[in-house]
Amino acid sequence: MNFEMILNLFKRLEVQIALVVLIVLFLVILIIKRMNLHQLKQKMQAVEKRYNNVKSVPLPFKLNKAVALARVNPEILENANDFKNSFEEIQENFKSIVHVLAETEDVLVIGKSKHAKLNLQDLNQMLNQIEKQVEQLNSRLDGILEEENQQRGQITELKEMFRQAKTDLTARSVQLSPSLAALEARLAEIEKAFTSFEEWMYASEFGKAKEKMEEIQTNLNELRHWIDELPELIGLANGVIPKQIDEIAELTKRLNAKQVYTRHLEVENNLALIQETTQQDQISLSRCQVSTVQEHLRENQKRLAQLMTSLQKEESAKEDVAKHIELLSSGLSEIKNMHVQLTEHLKKDAGRFGWENLNDLLIDKQKSIGLLEASMLQSVKVIEENSLPASSLMLKLKESIQDVHNAKTDLSHAFERLSSARNDEDRAKKQLLKLHLIMNEIQVKIRKFKLPVISETYEGDLRKSYQYVNSIAKLLEESPLDIQLLNATVNDAIDHIYKLYNNVNNLVGTVEMIENTIVYGNKYRSQDSELDTQLTRAELLYRNGDYTQAIKVAIAAVEAVQPKHFEGLIKENAKSAY
Repeated sequence: MNFEMILNLFKRLEVQIALVVLIVLFLVILIIKRMNLHQLKQKMQAVEKRYNNVKSVPLPFKLNKAVALARVNPEILENANDFKNSFEEIQENFKSIVHVLAETEDVLVIGKSKHAKLNLQDLNQMLNQIEKQVEQLNSRLDGILEEENQQRGQITELKEMFRQAKTDLTARSVQLSPSLAALEARLAEIEKAFTSFEEWMYASEFGKAKEKMEEIQTNLNELRHWIDELPELIGLANGVIPKQIDEIAELTKRLNAKQVYTRHLEVENNLALIQETTQQDQISLSRCQVSTVQEHLRENQKRLAQLMTSLQKEESAKEDVAKHIELLSSGLSEIKNMHVQLTEHLKKDAGRFGWENLNDLLIDKQKSIGLLEASMLQSVKVIEENSLPASSLMLKLKESIQDVHNAKTDLSHAFERLSSARNDEDRAKKQLLKLHLIMNEIQVKIRKFKLPVISETYEGDLRKSYQYVNSIAKLLEESPLDIQLLNATVNDAIDHIYKLYNNVNNLVGTVEMIENTIVYGNKYRSQDSELDTQLTRAELLYRNGDYTQAIKVAIAAVEAVQPKHFEGLIKENAKSAY
């Protein structure tokens, strides 16, 4: 078949279609094969990732630690060979996996998909097995090395504390300057202890490493305590306390110039002692001996504050002494005058009111006045000689002023009793006069209106009223005068006599009304027989002393005749009757 025949063959339609189908089929097969290869490569990458993950577990490092620990720990020695055997087995499995991985990469390069797929299946099975082996061995080694891991975690925390302490020390270096050398020395000790800890850990001497870690913990805690407490204590020793000493010395100098008594406070001795002990405390602080000086410095600060307060109290008391002397002097003058006046009054009235016992009060207060005058003179002498603290003198002066107040109160009460008794006597005399006038008025009204009948009640009340008046007059003549009985009698007499007075007024009013009504009714009496009868009845009741019934009968009779104008006519008739 020559070339021309071949060309003719290719020009045929069915041949061209067949060629196109073959080319498409070839391309499809090629694409599928490439896709399979790509998927296999992805699986290969996943397998390699799994291999790298399991390979990254630090079994050799942990095994070496366990073997080293076994040399010092008999309990671990029993398991050391088992660990080694498991590790060797795992290493052999790793080698097998590496070999299969290399072979799989080669077959993938030359495109042997089927072979590569079988290798990947084997690799997954091998990785499942070795992952389980590594996990088991790693877990067992972690259990053995748990103490080391725990110590590693603790030492990491301590290192962080150490770094923070160094940072704080740098930030407070100015405040801590007096103690800086000792603090830096402690930092160096702790750094050295960290190095020693690492050496013991490297040698798997976990017990000794633990002891070193506890030492680091103790030193760090102490260093932290120093950094926190020293600034305040250094401020006290170098600033606050020296300033307090200077202020107290200056105040003492000023008080001495004003002649304020301060010897009892021993200011110089106290300041010298505190100054000396503060200098010793400053030396202790430079050595970071916090616990030695902490309480002592604060106690010195407190003592100085108390000393300052005491000095200020003496200064204030010195100013108040003169005022209290003046108050005491004026108070004494007042009670002396009251004593003199009360003595004069009692000479006149003691027998009258039976108060001879007040003479005992006057004698007692006279003694008190003498003692208070002597006390005041002594206080004045103390002030002139400046021989006692002003605060002590103030206590004495306040007691004396209180005694003056008590004496004044007692004398005032005596004056009140005397004044009250006099007032009660005067009141009784005035009331007696008023009661006499009222009794006279009562009798005048009874006689004026010629009351035909006075009831026994009025007669009895009248007799009782005269008894009250006579009792008051008799009590006023007695000596000593019984004020309590006199007041009670006067009050009872007032109640009784005023009540009688009101009753008589009411009775007189009733009688006037009866008479006016009958007078008015007489105008119509001849014209009305019934009116005449009722008025006659009212007159009989009136003469028999039944005034209430008489007024009722008379008014009823007249109202029957003049129901509308009765009241006005009665009033008019009453006016014309006088």
